[in-house]
Amino acid sequence: MKQLIKLFALVLLVVISCKNKNYNTIKPTSAINTGSRDSTAMVTKSVPDNFIIDSTANQTNGPVYMFCETMPEFSGGKSAFNEYLRKRIIYPRQAVTDKIEGRVVVKFIVRSTGEIGDVKVLRSIREDLDKECLRVMSTMPNWKPGMISGKPVAVSYSVPVRFLLQPGENLNGIYILPSKNSEILNKKQQP
Repeated sequence: MKQLIKLFALVLLVVISCKNKNYNTIKPTSAINTGSRDSTAMVTKSVPDNFIIDSTANQTNGPVYMFCETMPEFSGGKSAFNEYLRKRIIYPRQAVTDKIEGRVVVKFIVRSTGEIGDVKVLRSIREDLDKECLRVMSTMPNWKPGMISGKPVAVSYSVPVRFLLQPGENLNGIYILPSKNSEILNKKQQP
C-alpha cells in the first residue's frame, strides 16, 4: 500500500511540474523600426510552438510534425481516402488461401508540397500484405498539405489497414476483404 501511495505521489508531482513549465519558444521576427536610422530591427516575441515534431522521421528538409494547426487532407476528405484504399488494395491470394487476417500499420509523410514520401510499415503481418499496402500508399495522389501559421509543413501520418476474410459487424476505418471470386470464399459457401 505504501508503494502505491508513493507511486501516486510521484505521478502527481510529474504532472504538476509539467503543467508549470513554459513550452513557448522565442522566435526572432523582423519589424520596421521608424524611430531608428536602421530600416529594420530584430524584435523577439514569444510564439507558442506546441506542435509535436516526429523525431523518427527523416528531418533533412526541415521538421516533420505529428500534429499541426490544419492537418493534411486527402482530396475529398477522410471517407474518400478510406474508399480510395479499399478500391486499390488487393487482398493477396496466398494470404486468403492461408487464412491470414490482421492489421498492417503504414506510416508516410505528407510533405509541404502535398507529395507522399518516406512510406514504411510500422506494424507487419507478413510480407505480401505489407508490400500491397506499400504499393498503394506510395502511388497516392498529392494531398492538401498540413499548415502552421498559414504555411505548409511536412506531417507524418499513420494508417492502420485491416485485412479481414469475412465482413463483421464493426466495419469502420480501412478494411480490406477478399475479392468475391476468391477461391477460399467459394469453398466455404459450398456444402
